[in-house]
Order: sequence, then structure tokens, then C-alpha cells
Amino acid sequence: MNTHITNQQRNELLKFQQGELDAVIIYQKLAGAVKNPDHKETFRKIAADEGKHAAILRKYSGEHLTPKKTKAFIILMLYKIIGFNQLLGLLIKGEEQAAVKYASYLALFPLIHEIISDEDKHAQLMSKMK
Repeated sequence: MNTHITNQQRNELLKFQQGELDAVIIYQKLAGAVKNPDHKETFRKIAADEGKHAAILRKYSGEHLTPKKTKAFIILMLYKIIGFNQLLGLLIKGEEQAAVKYASYLALFPLIHEIISDEDKHAQLMSKMK
């Protein structure tokens, strides 16, 4: 754990870590729900990356968190209600916003550059799925 960070920064770091863990479940569930084999594989790869991100953030936070399945349930309901393309738009936006939020923490946590790169890659991969 980096002892030179504020409580606010630590809380934000833990929030990021929880979000990455939750995203693992979200993308795994989507991989199971979609029919297209290429989309299944893309979602599986993204889920694996999100797990890697959570591990990076855990190195900094020193905290062991567990994923929450609530967001995955909501995403699957949205998939059924608004459809694949609409949901993809929301997911792409979320990946892009995550990259922006992480950018302000690069100076404190250098490994975050890997996460930012992956989040941008995820947005691009999902854009190709439309």
C-alpha cells in the first residue's frame, strides 16, 4: 500500500478495484449470454483483462475485495430490455470514462498505464462488435 496517498485517493483506488472485479463478472455473464462466438471470445478476453486490472489495483490498495454480482444482473437485464447494440454503447462509454478517471492517478500508481491502455482497447473491440 502506498502510504503517501490521502484517504480520498485510497477510497477512489478501492472503488476502482471494486469496479474492475465487478466488470469481470459482467463480461463473463455477457460471454455466456451472447450467441456470436466472436463476441463470446471478445467478452472473455475483456473479463480476463479486468481481472488483471483488479490485481494491479490490489497491489496498490493492499485490500482483498470480492466481486459483487448485482451489476452483472443489471447488465444482463439491460441486454434483454434495450438490446445488444444499445448495451454496447453504454459499455463502450463506461470503458472510455474509466480510462479518463484513471489518468489522474498515473503519477501515484505507474502501473495504471496498463489499465488505461486496456480500457481504450476494450472500447475499440466493442465498437467493432456493433
